[in-house]
Amino acid sequence: MPFKRSIHHSRSILNMDNHSEFFFTSPLAVHYPSSVTQLTPHLLVEQEGNDSEESINDKYDGDKYYESNAGDGTNAFDHHVTGLPLYMTLVACFMSLFLAALDMTIIVTIFATVGNKFNSFGKIEWLTSGFLLPMCVLTPSYGKISIVFGRKNSLMVGIFIFEIGSLVAALSNSMDMLIGGRVIQGLGGGCIQTVVSIILTESVPLNFRSYSLSLMAVAYTIASVLGPFIGGAFTSHVSWRWCFYLNLPLGGVSFIILFFFFNPPKPKGKLLKNIQKIDFLGNFLLITGLVLVLLGLTLGGTTYGWDEAGVLLPIIIGGFMLISFAVWNFQGSKNPIFFKEFFMVPQIFFGATSGFFNYCFFLGNITYLTVYFQVIFSRSPFESGVDLLPFIVSISISAIINGILIKTTRYLKPYFIISGIFGVVGSGLLLLLDRDTPTSKRIGYLIVLGVSVGFQIQTAILSCQVMAPKTLDSSLILVTTFSNFMRFLGGTLGTILATLAFSVTGTNSIRKIIEDLPYKEKNQFYGINAAQILSSPELINNLPKETKEQIMDKIMEAIHSTFLFGLGCSCAALVCCIFATNKRIPRDEEMLTREEAKIPSRKLKIEA
Repeated sequence: MPFKRSIHHSRSILNMDNHSEFFFTSPLAVHYPSSVTQLTPHLLVEQEGNDSEESINDKYDGDKYYESNAGDGTNAFDHHVTGLPLYMTLVACFMSLFLAALDMTIIVTIFATVGNKFNSFGKIEWLTSGFLLPMCVLTPSYGKISIVFGRKNSLMVGIFIFEIGSLVAALSNSMDMLIGGRVIQGLGGGCIQTVVSIILTESVPLNFRSYSLSLMAVAYTIASVLGPFIGGAFTSHVSWRWCFYLNLPLGGVSFIILFFFFNPPKPKGKLLKNIQKIDFLGNFLLITGLVLVLLGLTLGGTTYGWDEAGVLLPIIIGGFMLISFAVWNFQGSKNPIFFKEFFMVPQIFFGATSGFFNYCFFLGNITYLTVYFQVIFSRSPFESGVDLLPFIVSISISAIINGILIKTTRYLKPYFIISGIFGVVGSGLLLLLDRDTPTSKRIGYLIVLGVSVGFQIQTAILSCQVMAPKTLDSSLILVTTFSNFMRFLGGTLGTILATLAFSVTGTNSIRKIIEDLPYKEKNQFYGINAAQILSSPELINNLPKETKEQIMDKIMEAIHSTFLFGLGCSCAALVCCIFATNKRIPRDEEMLTREEAKIPSRKLKIEA
C-alpha cells in the first residue's frame, strides 16, 4: 500500500528503520522538496543531479570557495555567461549605466537656461534632487525585485521607465513638468544602476569579476565628465531639450541588445509566492523615511530656515520611520531587505561605508569643480568639460589598472588603502585652488583625486561580495545591492550637503555685499536675489568690475566650503578602508566549478 514520506538532507537520513534501504551513487547529502513524494514498495526512483533549487551549501561540504544561491530557485553557476552573449551583455550594461550616470551631471549645464525660460530659478535645485532622491531610496527595493521578476525583465523595465522620464523632460513646458520628468528618470535610473551591478556580478565568477566591475567605474566617470561636454554643446548650439532626447536612441539600443542576447535563467516557482518574498512594509518604511529626511535636508537653509516646520517635521518623522524600519528589518521581517550580517560583519559594513563616503566627496567635488571652472574662469559648459578631462582620464585608467591588479595579485586591501590615501590628499589639494591657479597645478590636483575614485568602486563591491554569507540564499545579490545603496545614498547626501554648504555660504556673503553697496548701486540688483546671482555666471559678468570682484571672491570661498566638506568625507573613507577585509580573491583552482557542484544522477531504492 502506498505511503508518504519526506526525505530531508541531514546526515541522520542514514539512520532510518530497517525497512528502508538507501543506495546513492553520490556521497553528497540529498534533499528533496518538502512537498510529499508518493512512493510504493520496491519503487525505484531516479532523479537527475542538477536540482538547482537546492542550496550548494547542502550539496558541498569541501573547502573550495563558492557563492550563495541566487534566491530565485537558481544557483550562482546558472547565471554565468560566456562568448558573444557575454560581450553583448556587457555592452548593453555599459550603455545603460552610462545613460543613468550621464543624467547626474548633464543637468548642471541647463540650470541657467531653463531657469530663465520658465522663470523658476528658485526650483532649479530640484532638477538634481528630483533625480537623485528616487534613485537612491528605491535601490534596496530593486534588489529584491530583480530576484522575483528576473534580472533581464527588471533591467528592461528600468530602461523603459527611464526613457519615459527622458521624453517627459524633453517635452516639458514648465519647470514643474521638467522636475516630474526628472523624478521618473530617477525611478528608472535607480533600477538600471542596481540591476546592472547585479548582472555584472552574476555573469562572471568572482575571480574574473574585477574586470566586469571596472566597467562601472569607467561608465560613471566618463558620463560624469562628458555630461557638461554634451550638455554644453546641445544647450549652446541646438536646444537644452536634446540633453534628454539623446537618451531615447541610446536606451533603445541597450533595450534591443538585452532582449536578443541576454537570456539568464528565469526565476523558479509561482509568481505570487515569489512576490511574497518582497518585504512591502520594510520597503515602505525605508523609502518614506529616506525621502522625508533627504527632503528636509534639501529644504533646510535654502527654502526654509532650520528651525521651521517645513524642515523639522520631515526630518523628525523620517527619522522615526527609519528607526521603525531598522526594528522591523532585523526583528520582525521574514524577508529582510538587509541581512543583519551586513552590519555585524565588520568587513562588509566598512567596505560598503567606504563607498558611501567616497561617493559623498566624488559627486560633491565634481559638481563644484564644474562650478569652479564655469564661474571663476568663465568657461563655457563645453570648455569646463575639457578642464575636467584629467579627472576622467585618471579615473578610467586607474579603474582598469585596479581591475588588472586585483585579478593578478588577488589582493583587495592594498588598493582600498591606496584609494583612501589618494582621496584625502586629492581632496586637500582642491583647497589650494583659487582664482588664478595655473593649469598645470589644476591638472595635477585632479589626477590625484581621480586615482582615488578609480581604485575604489570595484574594490568596495568585491570586498563585500567576498565576505557575503554563502549559507544565506540571495546574499550575493543583496550584499551587492547594499553596497550600491550605500554608494548612491552617499552620492545623494554628498550632493545635497555640498549644495547646502555652497548655497548658504555664497548667498549670505553676496547678500551682505549687496547690503553694503551705496544706494544708487543697489538699484542694479532690483528684482534679483543672491541665489540667482550665485547660479548665473551671466549675471555676475554683467556687474560692475569692483562689485564683480567682491562677489567672485565670495563664490570662491563658497566653493572652498564644498571642498572642505569633501575633505572630511575622504578622511572618513580612509578610516573605513583600513577596516575592510584582508581576504584575497580565491585562485582559479580554489573556486568550486559547476562540475564539482553538480550532483550526479543517483538512485533511491525504498522497500516497505
